[in-house]
Amino acid sequence: MGVPIKLVMALVIGTMAMGVLMQFMGTAERNVLRDLDVQFTISKNRLTAKVYDAASGDTLGGATVVVKYPGGTNAHTLGKDSNQYTFTIPLNGASVAVVDVQVTRNGYIPWQGQVAVGS
Repeated sequence: MGVPIKLVMALVIGTMAMGVLMQFMGTAERNVLRDLDVQFTISKNRLTAKVYDAASGDTLGGATVVVKYPGGTNAHTLGKDSNQYTFTIPLNGASVAVVDVQVTRNGYIPWQGQVAVGS
């Protein structure tokens, strides 16, 4: 018994379409943005920001951390082998200051949050 030509054509076209789809999925997978995990340690007017990959928990170097506080802004880009930086926040006579923190890194969704710093 011979195999109908339409069945052979459908199988060939389906196989080619599946190959193209798999290549597209591989490309899309590489372009997916990941999440950051930012953790804080506070000691009086000192704020330490630590940056991690949210999915794996691995430390992330090369991120840029920007802190905005009443009366100013400070920023620091972490080194390739460093995942943390400590900022000194001027309180200007206040007992507590609310600080806006923004963290960005190539390939990751930007992270933003707030933290209270003070004694």
